Amino acid sequence: MKPSQRMHGLVQHINAVAQQLGLDMLTVKKEYIFRTWVTISAPLTYAVFGVYWGFLEARRHWLEGIKSSIMLGGLVSGSAKLLTILLRHTPIRDLLHFIIKICEDYEQRGVDFIHALNFGIDRVYKIQRIIFVGYSITFLIMLLMPLVLLFYKGIRITVMPYEIPGLSIDSNIGYGLTYLQHTIPEVVGGIGFYLGDMLVLLALNQIQTFADIFQLKATALNDALERKEQSRYVCNVGEYKDFNIQALLMDLINWHQLFVDYCELVEKIYDNLIAAQVFAASVSIVICLCVNLNEFDLISAIFFLVSAYSMSVYCIVGTQIEFAYDQVYQSVSCLSWHELSCEQRKLYMMMLQRAQNMKIIVLLGITPLSLGTALQASELDFCFGNLLAKNNI
Repeated sequence: MKPSQRMHGLVQHINAVAQQLGLDMLTVKKEYIFRTWVTISAPLTYAVFGVYWGFLEARRHWLEGIKSSIMLGGLVSGSAKLLTILLRHTPIRDLLHFIIKICEDYEQRGVDFIHALNFGIDRVYKIQRIIFVGYSITFLIMLLMPLVLLFYKGIRITVMPYEIPGLSIDSNIGYGLTYLQHTIPEVVGGIGFYLGDMLVLLALNQIQTFADIFQLKATALNDALERKEQSRYVCNVGEYKDFNIQALLMDLINWHQLFVDYCELVEKIYDNLIAAQVFAASVSIVICLCVNLNEFDLISAIFFLVSAYSMSVYCIVGTQIEFAYDQVYQSVSCLSWHELSCEQRKLYMMMLQRAQNMKIIVLLGITPLSLGTALQASELDFCFGNLLAKNNI
């Protein structure tokens, strides 16, 4: 399959997932259907019942109140993903079409570009499998574990960390209705998490693909510059060969400008979503650690894995983007610029200056999206959670 066909299939898969939630990403006009309102109601019902139940439990004991808020981070990140998709539907749709168009244009430029595009798509599919398997296993365990404990041990626990006022889980009807109500936000949340992550990570991974294409263009220009240098040893006096250097240089500069504009566009669209995802996951890790260091709680232990896994995926991709920026800078700085003319050197220096000052993705203007941030956040989470547990605050 051509890279454009593979990318089109991936985008169609993401859109099919979005349509399950009533959120068609490729439609020109955004429509609110029944499934859209069900999706919107999922975080609202958890916010109402969860906050109310957490307040009641906190009055009884602090640990019970914290247990009731273990999925608060999921509420924040899920709401951020939903609001981003609803409020920025048009730029997200245009971005998806732009990614497909780039694949269609550059798959016609030779085997090297096809290989770069396929390598980038393989990266996305690899992340997609990791995300799908991770979310499927954890959310299925959270849905099925209460039923397993009920049938085999007679223990009644809820899927979500709250109970509905007026429904007692001690009665069969009350427990059944509570389980059904919890299933809706749980399923919607799982699909929504997967959808939001795929949209963000697809856009972020294209930065690496664009960096690979830039390196191919820089290699072509550098080869032409080296041929120009070698030609001086064999050419007659006064003979001049251009080797199409001006066209190659302008093509490289235009692609670098597109690369910079794309990075800024992705950050503009998904900045709040990425920040909410990472910080919410960090807060969830603190809460789950605090609960489990006092006494083991199955739901919080599972959600701890979900939070740690989602934060790690984002931060690892952020680190790979930093490597992509370094790759672009190395490609620019390693050009044989001394073979350029004076006017060409001026253009080269402008591109080099932009490559040296690439704007990295920063979470709320505080810390960069990188693996180092994930490690620092994990260390702080563990220390803070351990402090709360030891002091019984």
